Amino acid sequence: MISPNPRPRAAATYTVQATVAKAAQSAPHPAFYLTMAFVFVVYARFPEILDMLTGSALHLARVLMVLVFLTTLLFAGGLRAVFSKIGVGMLAFTLWMCICVPFSIWRGGSARTLRDSWILSLFSFVIIAASVQGLDQCRRLMYTLAAATAFMEVITFTIGRVQSGRLALLGGTLGNANYLAMMLLMGVPFCLLVLQTKAGLSLLKLISLLTLLAVPVTVAGTGSRGGLVALGVMFLIYFIPLPASQKLVAAMVALILAVVSIVGSARGALERYKTMFSNPDQIRVSADERSAMESAELRRELLLSSLQLTMRHPLMGVGPGMFAVANADYTQETKGQADFNAWHETHNTFTQLSVEDGLPGLFLYCLTILLCFQVVFSVSRRARNNPAMASVVPMALALRLALVAFIGTSLFASNAYAYYFPMLAGLCVAFERAVAAPFAAAPASPQPQPKQRVVAAELRPPVPRTGNVTAWKNMPSR
Repeated sequence: MISPNPRPRAAATYTVQATVAKAAQSAPHPAFYLTMAFVFVVYARFPEILDMLTGSALHLARVLMVLVFLTTLLFAGGLRAVFSKIGVGMLAFTLWMCICVPFSIWRGGSARTLRDSWILSLFSFVIIAASVQGLDQCRRLMYTLAAATAFMEVITFTIGRVQSGRLALLGGTLGNANYLAMMLLMGVPFCLLVLQTKAGLSLLKLISLLTLLAVPVTVAGTGSRGGLVALGVMFLIYFIPLPASQKLVAAMVALILAVVSIVGSARGALERYKTMFSNPDQIRVSADERSAMESAELRRELLLSSLQLTMRHPLMGVGPGMFAVANADYTQETKGQADFNAWHETHNTFTQLSVEDGLPGLFLYCLTILLCFQVVFSVSRRARNNPAMASVVPMALALRLALVAFIGTSLFASNAYAYYFPMLAGLCVAFERAVAAPFAAAPASPQPQPKQRVVAAELRPPVPRTGNVTAWKNMPSR
């Protein structure tokens, strides 16, 4: 048997590598640079932090959003990416929200939620999906998210304060310890990406390493139980596929960080974590532990109320952003008196969607999330089977971990209309488009050839040529 010629396979691999290099070197345009600035400013909550430090509020994020959108129309020309599978899911959810507004219990409030929250988040998706082109631009935007996460970590370390036993800033979005934990956890996978893909020594690589080590300690200090659960799941997803030699190092680092987190966290944060495993009926508890138990009990009541209201309004919901109003009315109706604790959000993104936008809204939102996971899993699986695309695997892992962080923390917070998920969805669309050309040029996986049975005739010696063409018939038998 003659082995197949390796040259066509090598030529195909070279073609894929050339296609990858060409896809990675898409020429940046003004829209992309503005998108990088927009992502850093918005994700790092730069206007809010500047407002806390200087007392002057800026509409920098909105100004950048308008500039990026206009330059995307002029230079990028990639708006057709908005109509990808993920984009269609986002647009379908937006359309359903618009349909739900006229049926809201307070149409003006729902219209304001749609205008001031979700439409801005949708623009974030459109900007990233349309303006980011090529693998190199995807990677650079992920590096920007890593830099924004490092900026938040530095600000938290510098001006963060422990309030009621929980680490947070003094105001703004990051003044909520749960949101601080969520945004750090969503950004830290991109710090890991910097360490895995950026060649040589650089300031960004050093900052990313320090951020990667500091974020678990900061998240533990926030006292966010949802953040702790999400952090554990993210670590397992990263840890399980590692080779045995790297697992030992990762386990040792995780153990050291766990000890530092326990020592460095305030007592109030640790007692909040204790309530995840302790009996709420115990008699002797501290004030912080009692506060944590009351918070958990309130969350259970809100979860139950959101499910009950979902059953009352399964199709259209109570209206975008209207759970607190509907829950206050429902509490007064069922208990016969007003309850101040009823005026809260659901503290669960998925029940927030079901109660405010109905079960169809929940379905469309979850479908879009599943489509994002489908993209990262599909790209990762195909890249592992192609050595020329090995650099894509860490990018897919970073996106998958960021999505897991969003889902894990969203089980304990109301993030349905915020920009966190639309940004990741836009990055998934850009990532899928960037790898399309290299995958199209990739050769098909070789099919295993069936083994050929060697027959006895192949073992016979060659027959000498003679003038008689039938001489082979007279060969002596063996």
